[in-house]
Amino acid sequence: MNPRHRRLLIPGLLIALLVVVLLASLVGRAGAATTSQDSDADPASTSVACTVDDPRIDEQSGLAVSATHAGTAYVINDSGSEPEVYALDLETCDVVGVTQIEDVPWRDPEALALDGDGTLWIADTGDNNAVRDDAMLYSLPEPGRADGQVTPGVHPVAFATGREDVEALLVDPTSSATWVVTKGWLGGEVLALPDDLPTDAVSTATSTGVEVPLLVTDAAMTPDGRYAVVRTYLDATLYDVRADFAAVGSISLPTQPQGETIAVEPDGTSVLVGSEGVGEPLYRVPLVTPEPVAPADATAPASDDVDAAFGPFGSATLPVLVGVTIVCLLAGSLLLARRRRP
Repeated sequence: MNPRHRRLLIPGLLIALLVVVLLASLVGRAGAATTSQDSDADPASTSVACTVDDPRIDEQSGLAVSATHAGTAYVINDSGSEPEVYALDLETCDVVGVTQIEDVPWRDPEALALDGDGTLWIADTGDNNAVRDDAMLYSLPEPGRADGQVTPGVHPVAFATGREDVEALLVDPTSSATWVVTKGWLGGEVLALPDDLPTDAVSTATSTGVEVPLLVTDAAMTPDGRYAVVRTYLDATLYDVRADFAAVGSISLPTQPQGETIAVEPDGTSVLVGSEGVGEPLYRVPLVTPEPVAPADATAPASDDVDAAFGPFGSATLPVLVGVTIVCLLAGSLLLARRRRP
């Protein structure tokens, strides 16, 4: 190849690569345009619901907001804690009920979720060192604002992908479909559990192929079962469950010492996020979705308009743009090669 042409080809390839990256960024921004939020940059969009001062709640790891007991949330601590579920008043964060969980190992509980039938689910699935073969889900009637003791249903679970550290549980309140989300240093995955979760057999969570960011610490679903919010230590991602968990937005979260929990409130317009440590606030962050979320006492209409979430470009635009760019590069290379001929 003529040295002059070679000098032109390399910058051309770099420019083309930059174009692909830029177009990919534009498509991604179009997809999240309706849901992207920046609570750090706009403090007015985030408020403190209350501050958790009770010394018993020092390693908050799971959070769920009740749809039947107004202004009530449930919280648990993680490994090394007492086997207890605390009911919080969301105006004061005072503990208004303690449920003691009896006759279970209680090794490393990491997540809470409420289904639509009044059952509170606890995921005892933490496994930082990838050594456990006894991951469990516990089920119990939603306790409300009362003290009590309960022996929960114990549902053994395993993961088709091997030993996993799981700190996030998703339960669809409209269908009780259940997923767990793995926590990995290089990223995690959404795993689907069977519809039936017996107490006398192990249920295996299988791969869905849905990848999530690294170091996921909790997740929650909207009241209509349409969207899942998956948080890390830094931010959260919004997924459209009906569109095969397509990512449709991001949520900036306030800075926290060790952000471990997230829960969607019953009206579907905000999330609560918490952190480990005594004296840490529960922040209320607005939740904006591509389509309005039906509250817990209503049914949201289904939508097949998946491409609408990606703005005017459409969900298939990026592969097309990449393909066109590659074709242009090949054509340019052929033209330069022809110019080498005498």
